[in-house]
Amino acid sequence: MISDAVYYHYLSALLDGNKSECVRIVTDLLDGDENPKEIYIKLFQRSMYRIGDLWEKSRTSVAREHIASQITEDLLQLVYPKILEKEKIGKKVIISCIDKEFHELGPKIVSDFFELKGWDSIFLGSNTPQEEIINLIKEVKPDLLGISNNFYIHIVRLLKLIEQIKKEFPGLEIIIGGQALSNGHGISLKQFDNVKYISSLNELKSFIEKKI
Repeated sequence: MISDAVYYHYLSALLDGNKSECVRIVTDLLDGDENPKEIYIKLFQRSMYRIGDLWEKSRTSVAREHIASQITEDLLQLVYPKILEKEKIGKKVIISCIDKEFHELGPKIVSDFFELKGWDSIFLGSNTPQEEIINLIKEVKPDLLGISNNFYIHIVRLLKLIEQIKKEFPGLEIIIGGQALSNGHGISLKQFDNVKYISSLNELKSFIEKKI
């Protein structure tokens, strides 16, 4: 269990760009057998949501937000060996950003979260061309596809990608993440079968558990 005291200490270190202190906190949690899922939800997700909120309110800078994101990406590698210990359940997922989308921390966390639940997760990263996503689906034949889209200006591009994927793989289930579809914008997905917007790691946890 990650206490508020630990979270606020971590958040302060993250905002200060104090990577060594963030590493120490996460290492102590891992040494204490803290569940990696709790670290992802109650430390990584919670802190980055808070920093994003501070940025939107002009209470922190773009530079600080980028530093925090990079530290968090490095910390994911610290936790990853624990994820590899999980027994595989024989399901595959592809996680990708759409083209022109360069924020990949969120989808990387989602990819790792699937690994925590025993899935084989293939992470394509940022700015992935549409044809590359489609080619990989043909090659890998995943059980599920996850697409990240953070900026509303890319919604049309996202919808065109989903339309093309559904044309070629009508039975493939798709989940969408990212801030672009928050605040009710997810309603545009209702035109597609088996396409769902996932707003948080807690919601993702519930979604994955129903698939087991």
